[in-house]
Amino acid sequence: MSFAKLLFFKCLFFIGESIELEFGSLRFKVVQGDITKFSAEAIVNAANKYLEHGGGVAYAIAKAAVGDVREYIRISKEAMREQIGRDYIEHGEVVVTSAMKMEQYGIKYVIHTVGPYCGDRWDEDKKEKLKKAILGALRKADELKGKSIAFPAISAGIYGCPFEEVVKTFKKTVEEFSREAKSVKEVYLVLYSKDNYEQALKVLGVNLL
Repeated sequence: MSFAKLLFFKCLFFIGESIELEFGSLRFKVVQGDITKFSAEAIVNAANKYLEHGGGVAYAIAKAAVGDVREYIRISKEAMREQIGRDYIEHGEVVVTSAMKMEQYGIKYVIHTVGPYCGDRWDEDKKEKLKKAILGALRKADELKGKSIAFPAISAGIYGCPFEEVVKTFKKTVEEFSREAKSVKEVYLVLYSKDNYEQALKVLGVNLL
């Protein structure tokens, strides 16, 4: 597995097992659980380009942040106009909002990024767009001098990108980012279901037995 070091351990701030890969001084950890309660300085929202948070992890984060999804949409759109200067974001662009009620778990920021829509089709263009979405969030966390950042499986689920390809792209992108990272030391891929977690282990070449 190139120069990655594989370890199993119990996460101190999280119930469940985790798999860890080391890329130099940066650790990439795949865990099972709820990203809205995960103790990382920044969590990533897999948003649509208009930050409307209508379903999936975006809806869950909006509910956890303020309780009122419409209010969180308003806050997000206002931040987008201030930070981007328009009413939508492109692949690779990000918008940052505070964690609000999720601060009780140690979360400081929500970094909103948009991945590709696949509809069960995967090609190099989709892969490049996903890479941009991941890198944009990683670089913003580094700019904010964050030590840790947690991602959902961007573009899997309702966006229809093949889960295995999403995991592979995350691993490769984090490995590439490790060569430029200054502040970020821990990157998490947080998977809600046990099935997805076990599938991710297989993608990474881990034998469950």
